[in-house]
Amino acid sequence: MSNRIRTGVATLALLFAADAVAGANDYRFEAAGQPQKAADGKSIVLVRLVRIADDKPVPGAVVIQTRADMSPMSMPEMTAPMRALGESEPGVYRFEVQPGMAGPWALTLAAKVQGEVETVRGTVTIVLAK
Repeated sequence: MSNRIRTGVATLALLFAADAVAGANDYRFEAAGQPQKAADGKSIVLVRLVRIADDKPVPGAVVIQTRADMSPMSMPEMTAPMRALGESEPGVYRFEVQPGMAGPWALTLAAKVQGEVETVRGTVTIVLAK
């Protein structure tokens, strides 16, 4: 095998290895628009899951944990009921939150992404109305 071919094979191996070590820190959650207030005191919040390397939405993740609290106001003990409603479009996930008071809320999420061994975790701060 020539040196040129060996170099090409080595380069491909490095590229595949770099992709294989991608982990949970290669993703982020971000707000996707303004929350929509429902008549029953609940808010519908859209959150996008993005792969940082290419800034593209990640569809098909399974949200396994949610939490809403007022830690942005130094009140982490004030929590609100929150539940996942599934994807509204590829990579954009809907959540229903029932805040006890208006203000900034931290939405802490954990999700399983296809092909990732580690759980992807993140927090999004969003302002909700009561």
